[in-house]
Amino acid sequence: MPIAAGDRLLERFGPAAAAWIDDFGTIVGELCRKWGLEPRSVCAGGTGAVVECVSTADGTRYALKLSPDSTVTEQEAAALTYWANAHTVVDLVDADATRGAILLHWLPDATELSEAYSIAEVSSLISDLYMPTRTPPPNVPPARERVEFVFELWDRRRRALPNSPIDDAVWRRCHAAAMDMANGGDWLLHGDLHRGNILRPGNGGRIVAIDPRPCIGDPAMDLADLAMTGAASEAAIRRRCSQLADIADPIDPDRLWLWCRNFAPIMAVSLARRAAGTANIILMRNLANTR
Repeated sequence: MPIAAGDRLLERFGPAAAAWIDDFGTIVGELCRKWGLEPRSVCAGGTGAVVECVSTADGTRYALKLSPDSTVTEQEAAALTYWANAHTVVDLVDADATRGAILLHWLPDATELSEAYSIAEVSSLISDLYMPTRTPPPNVPPARERVEFVFELWDRRRRALPNSPIDDAVWRRCHAAAMDMANGGDWLLHGDLHRGNILRPGNGGRIVAIDPRPCIGDPAMDLADLAMTGAASEAAIRRRCSQLADIADPIDPDRLWLWCRNFAPIMAVSLARRAAGTANIILMRNLANTR
């Protein structure tokens, strides 16, 4: 595993991931023998590593995804199974729960969704995600757990900034409000639906969502990042909320607007870490202060 990839996983999972990183090559070798694959390149993700592999039988390319926390891949596999008939969600090929691994179809020459995306580009994806098909999988946590995790993770990142764009009082208020909102809803959510997890394959195919961190909750929670991404004003975010809510019945535009306000501190920290434009950071800070 590349050093940078290992460092990222140690930051995410702590010292407990060290032994898994040391054994990474052995684990990949065992899985490749099991599934008849030849490993190629390795890249790091937020919760694990992805190995580009090629079938030794016919040359088909696959993505072998592994995590030091097997719960992550087990829950992802459950969500992808639920969305198996959705053409806008990456296809699950196989899974190995004992090794914390899932095998996915490879998306050739994929690029992430543009910051200046159009509503039409994501309409099929949103329809697929929130059209009820059956009971959500039982091993998926409630949205409250996801919200608590996300705020805790980004609070550590906020405190590491030399000049945080969000003060402690605003952070605590938005965190508490988001936790309260997370009590509602019984839909399967993607849980990490930002533009980096929405890809367009280079073969001209439709966009595909990857890397779900599924939870059970309010669909409006899932769409807050898309509502805020690339928007230049609060009015633009409000319009996005209405446009996104029009795509699928379970999405409430007013709740989506509230989710945006409560997740705005996280977006502000994310922008600050990427040295984004000052105007965008100020917009998120003002949105977090809107009450």
